[in-house]
Amino acid sequence: MKPHVMFGVHPLFGDYVDAIHTNGGYLARVIQNVEEPQRPQGERFADGLARYHTWLKANGHTTAVRVERLDRYRPDLAETPLLGFRGLKVLPLVNRLREEFGLHFPPLIHPAAAVSPMAVVEEGVFIGAGVVIAPHARIGAFSLVNRGATIGHDAVVEEGVVVGPSCSTGSAVRLRAGAVLGIGCTVIERLEIGEGSYVAAGAVVLHDVAPNRLVAGIPAREKKVLGNTGGEST
Repeated sequence: MKPHVMFGVHPLFGDYVDAIHTNGGYLARVIQNVEEPQRPQGERFADGLARYHTWLKANGHTTAVRVERLDRYRPDLAETPLLGFRGLKVLPLVNRLREEFGLHFPPLIHPAAAVSPMAVVEEGVFIGAGVVIAPHARIGAFSLVNRGATIGHDAVVEEGVVVGPSCSTGSAVRLRAGAVLGIGCTVIERLEIGEGSYVAAGAVVLHDVAPNRLVAGIPAREKKVLGNTGGEST
């Protein structure tokens, strides 16, 4: 089993370790770069880690995950680097790890995803179970395509995009850098979702979305102008 080291943490921790194990690896270390933000809902990283340790023990694994601070990190060439969160906010950390340690982040693709061999998946991408990536689609660096989502043929997903579970995009859609698609939304073919925009859960997008906009509803309509959030938080 190949060891992995995860930089940063996120509520999708369970999805990441699931993909690691189903690819024949295990999580050896978590490197925390900042204090975990307070979230109004959802469990904290310590809770997810405890549940993971319980699962490891029940399945005969004797090792536990080591949690370290970034200022104490020393590379281990046996470990595969992994980012524990996605979105444009990951880029300062990525640049630091490249400059100080020469790290490269291969994509993490769940074996239960169907990714066309004609698709392009760039550095640091996470693709969850049940995802379908059609031919000639491109998934940009440090993006996330979550469980059960579908990316249509010839679609372009730019850097740091977050696609929520069960989303569906038509052919030749372009998702600009840092855009976020909420759970179960639909974007019909040949539309563009602007940089930093957020499509709310369940929305059906029938027209282009300008940069830094929140859209919601069926059909989706603009609700407000956003700041440049850059996708997921750390």
